[in-house]
Amino acid sequence: MTVAAAIDQMTPREIIRRTSQKSGQRRQLLSNLYFAVLTIALLVIFIPLYGVLSTIVVRGYHSLNWTFLTANPIPPTSATSPIGGVANAIDGTLEVTGIAVLLAVPLTILISVALFETRNRLARIVEQGIEIFVGMPAITFGLFIAAITVSVTHKFEAWYGSMALLFIVVPVATVNMIAAIRSVPQTLIEAGLGLGARPSRVMMRIILPTALPRILTGFFLSVSRALGETAPVLFVIGGVLVPSFNPRLPATTLPTQIYAYFGSQFESQVQACWGMALLLVIIVLFFNVLSRIFLARSKKANG
Repeated sequence: MTVAAAIDQMTPREIIRRTSQKSGQRRQLLSNLYFAVLTIALLVIFIPLYGVLSTIVVRGYHSLNWTFLTANPIPPTSATSPIGGVANAIDGTLEVTGIAVLLAVPLTILISVALFETRNRLARIVEQGIEIFVGMPAITFGLFIAAITVSVTHKFEAWYGSMALLFIVVPVATVNMIAAIRSVPQTLIEAGLGLGARPSRVMMRIILPTALPRILTGFFLSVSRALGETAPVLFVIGGVLVPSFNPRLPATTLPTQIYAYFGSQFESQVQACWGMALLLVIIVLFFNVLSRIFLARSKKANG
């Protein structure tokens, strides 16, 4: 009996069952192949990440103590002399990043709302330009700020670093905020407008509150990125051993202190770099966890 004759004698149910079995075997093979590829990709990502984090933790946790966090640095005179702490760098990081965030919040809100409400060709060009800023090398922002500030005033100031970090915080936060606003269901917006509310009131009472968790997620991610940047602030903030709490004076941040210490001839300063690196990892991890919490709440609220 030929194959064609055998198929002719099969019932439609048997034909469907045999076809589904062949299709199921093919899908199972592809599923196993994709799972193997994903497992390999996960290992490729996880192994370097584990190596970096374990190295920082093992080498840095010895340095983390109360004196290290609260004392100002002491210039060493020998390999065994104390070097103090990094209170100046912690205060400078909070000062420079804090000013940048305070300036970035209103700018981000204004730009995001304007791009959301203005839907024309110019708005699309501006939005594409902001997305390009997200991927630009951070050092170019520091060079630009140094060219228009330090080259003119011939002095270093903490708020110059905040201006450089603005070019990092604002684009990242703006891209995330625009995506958060656009994720608000159109039915909610139409309902508000249908009740006679002005567009500005709909934005303040409906759109922004609904998108708030995702907006905060974007801000936390942008801040965590700005905290670890060295290049933008290296050329403009200078360096101090004692914090001044004055944005018009020089300052030191954790990344710039690591940059200064790592090439030192004293082993104690090199060891302090690992402690500062671990401190930065903890701070960045804190902001990333916060962003995940707000994002999870947003997904839960939206069903």
